[in-house]
Amino acid sequence: MFRVLLFFSNIPRIQSMKHTSVSLLIIFVVSVFSLTGQDIPVEYRSGTYIVDRSPLEEYQKRRQELMDRAGDGIIVLVGRGDDRGYGDVGTFSQEKNFFYFTGVEIPNAVLMLLPDRDKEILFIPERNIHIERWTGPKLGPGEDAVSYTGIEDIRPVDGGETVIDHRRRPVPSWQELLISYLQEGNRLHLILRGTDSFEHDLAASLRESVPILSVNNLYDDLVDMRRKKSDDEIRLLQKAVDITLDAHRNLARVIRPGVYEYEVEAMAKYTFRKNGAEDIAFPPIVGSGFFSTVLHYDQNIRQMHDGDVVVVDIGAKYGFYCADITRTYPVNGSFTERQREIYNIVLGAQEAVMEELRPGLSIFDLRKIAYNYIDSQGTDKEGRSLGRYFIHGISHFVGLEVHDVGSEHVPLRAGDVITIEPGIYIPEEEIGVRIEDMFLVTDDGSIQMSEALPRTADEIERLMKNGTAKQ
Repeated sequence: MFRVLLFFSNIPRIQSMKHTSVSLLIIFVVSVFSLTGQDIPVEYRSGTYIVDRSPLEEYQKRRQELMDRAGDGIIVLVGRGDDRGYGDVGTFSQEKNFFYFTGVEIPNAVLMLLPDRDKEILFIPERNIHIERWTGPKLGPGEDAVSYTGIEDIRPVDGGETVIDHRRRPVPSWQELLISYLQEGNRLHLILRGTDSFEHDLAASLRESVPILSVNNLYDDLVDMRRKKSDDEIRLLQKAVDITLDAHRNLARVIRPGVYEYEVEAMAKYTFRKNGAEDIAFPPIVGSGFFSTVLHYDQNIRQMHDGDVVVVDIGAKYGFYCADITRTYPVNGSFTERQREIYNIVLGAQEAVMEELRPGLSIFDLRKIAYNYIDSQGTDKEGRSLGRYFIHGISHFVGLEVHDVGSEHVPLRAGDVITIEPGIYIPEEEIGVRIEDMFLVTDDGSIQMSEALPRTADEIERLMKNGTAKQ
């Protein structure tokens, strides 16, 4: 700003117009100040889409634990890129692991951790005032970014220069700084998931400058950390669940013959946003009639008819944390005898798993409990057992992703958050039933996070009729 004002002060005509010059200068100062967004609260310049996040101390604690696990070398976490320019539209969503360790939604950011030096460096882009006229004011390196992130050392991601002792000095980009550290013989730590990612490409490109490069994969450490939810993560998850339960209560009163599936979806999305959820955790599933038997049907364009059941699988995303709750509703408000029979078998399978849910069992173990129950209850029209119609898993981890990190074969432990979601899908009868709830695994069992939403067939019918499950 100072350099621009100095430029104006050098224009002879303005210098000669004393009073006019002062007025123009004041107007220009105010305009530039407003344009840079310095008068806008920092949370609105952080690029954030969320209304709630964990305290800064929580992210710092996670970074420290990751450094303790690595022990040495350099840890690099790369945020998601965003190259939108003038007139481009879209919503930015930060890479989940980067957010987990920083709470930062600034695009094109990079975090570098140096365990040996107990040092954290966050690289973020310099501000671009012209682009910000389209995207809104953003944070760049400086005191506001330090205050918002809790990270003391924040540098421009593309490097640049600074002035030290009245002399200009170059500031290396994050890649240049990383290469210099690696050339000293330091080990590189990355989170490598799968076989094709930016991190894999980064390691390959670095070998051109550092032929003898040691790379350690921190993915298993990441999974171990993300599985165990902190108290504040549980708070955010519970809020996502509560919003999703509100959506189910609201949409239950929308369902009736003649209504389109997308109207049910619209009520869910409206409730999410009205309650502060930044997004859907996944595309809503509203499948009626035959499509109740299609697991991940998400077209949601069919008109619902008398005699149908409709499977509604939805989840809000709040503070980056996801919910995943499913209920099955009779479109006309009353289950048929056959629909109720199938519904009660699915409910019985869920309750059988709930009774056994505790640390030490795996998700794979839980599915066997559900399958054995379903296969021992009822038959199809040809007299065959119903286990063949339970065609998916019983559970998955939930957190920053709706299908969060973690294997179905590892023993569950306190702090895990999972779903329990048995289902029966009989295409020939156009009956699909799924009941899905979320649970926090505790030292001696579990807590049902979605307990407040009706589950039994009678409760579902009362909810659709009266807006409450109570008699």
